[in-house]
Amino acid sequence: MGAIKRLIVMVWVIDNALMKVVRNFFPTAWRRDGECRRCGRCCREIYLTLSPAQAKSPLFLGFYKRWLSWLFDFELIRFDADYPALLFKCGNQRSDGSCGVYFWRPPLCRNYPLIDYFKEPIFLPGCGYTSKKN
Repeated sequence: MGAIKRLIVMVWVIDNALMKVVRNFFPTAWRRDGECRRCGRCCREIYLTLSPAQAKSPLFLGFYKRWLSWLFDFELIRFDADYPALLFKCGNQRSDGSCGVYFWRPPLCRNYPLIDYFKEPIFLPGCGYTSKKN
């Protein structure tokens, strides 16, 4: 991973830490329960939801796909216009399912599954995590 990528990820890690502090004072409606089963499915099926406006913007979609591919080595599998979401897989997943850049992994991976402030979380089938109301 190049120096520029590491700097960007480091800024995101700091932002992530600050967000955790904020969530201590303003908790989400749902909390994550359970534990990771280390199946690697979340590395092979990375769903990034989009707003309707983002999904309709070719400029945004083009930039977003290139940005995530360059910064995190995500490989686009498909664009789901109905959901709307982009489906990626991670190019850093090793053959044994472990992460090839674990220390520098993206914030999305550090915080998986993401817990929205108001919506109930959705998990991939077979995931060891569940959600409980706070």
